[in-house]
Amino acid sequence: MPTKDHRRELRLSSSDDDLITEAAGLLGMSVSEFLLGRAVADAEAIVDAHRTIRLQEEHYEVFLAALDAPPRTLPKLLEQIRKSRPLKHAD
Repeated sequence: MPTKDHRRELRLSSSDDDLITEAAGLLGMSVSEFLLGRAVADAEAIVDAHRTIRLQEEHYEVFLAALDAPPRTLPKLLEQIRKSRPLKHAD
């Protein structure tokens, strides 16, 4: 298990605190365990939803074909890129 060497703090209403404390108690968990468990589970689901592409079979085949196809030349896009000023990187 990774070492827990970071700390987070949050402000919440007393009613939210009461609700969270009750929920944690009903599950036999500390408030910290409850909050961390829920936050990590939600974070994993959100990250997974944004990192994963799920397609139906027919769409999957079209997607793979598009990836395998040679790149198309887009003259208007290339022209616009040549006209554009270079981006400045913020430090």
